Amino acid sequence: MAPLGTQADSHQPDSKTIRSFFQSISSQYDFLNSLMSFGLDRYWRKQAVQKTLTGREESILDLGVGTGKSLFAFLEAKPFQRAVGCDFSIGMLSVAKERFAIHNGNLGSAKPAPRTAVHLVACDFHELPFVQDTFDVVTGSFMLRSVRQRDHFFKEILRVLKRGGKAVFLELTRPKNRFFWNGVYRPYLRFYVPTVGAFFSKQAEAYQFLSQSIQSFAEPVDLKRRMESNGFSKVFDTPLTLGTTTIMGGYKP
Repeated sequence: MAPLGTQADSHQPDSKTIRSFFQSISSQYDFLNSLMSFGLDRYWRKQAVQKTLTGREESILDLGVGTGKSLFAFLEAKPFQRAVGCDFSIGMLSVAKERFAIHNGNLGSAKPAPRTAVHLVACDFHELPFVQDTFDVVTGSFMLRSVRQRDHFFKEILRVLKRGGKAVFLELTRPKNRFFWNGVYRPYLRFYVPTVGAFFSKQAEAYQFLSQSIQSFAEPVDLKRRMESNGFSKVFDTPLTLGTTTIMGGYKP
């Protein structure tokens, strides 16, 4: 994906192709996320929740909600008056719908049900179907790499955020330590991710895309500048696990 430019470069698949990738791996997505992150995805989500919430938030929008794991982590932390998840993959939304139905109904779950009903919406996060000044928090996990028009995307987020609201994203990034990058993480991305993904999901092309999108993704400092240029204030980034994952965010003035 293009590090800066308003449009993605010609090597990135179009949105229809990306949607088909996620549609094809929706049933194995959670399992493979945990397998390929060695279980660290739960820790990353917990850190994102802690970095985001102050306790006063009443409404939340999860962009690229996927199977609902990240939104569920927020709802476990506190109740909201309004919680919305949107995704362009019907397959992902089906998994998320089942997750929230089971836990809201508490059907034999050992965990307490979240105290917030969730509304799931099929939409493209480049064109959000919400009025201005709607949400206290807009968040997204592992989805920025699928954004093709980042300027427009950030302006849309700013539009639907309430004044003083916060946007926070959790994303896979490249570590700055060149020895760790060249000796460990780059081989992991080039060989382990596509091989394991293809073996368990039988969708080699989808996991090849995921691998390549991380390798070519914008640096956090570039995304911070992009957020600032589109109106966000107090923009921050917090690296996790040697910089392989980063929490990025900012506020609507």
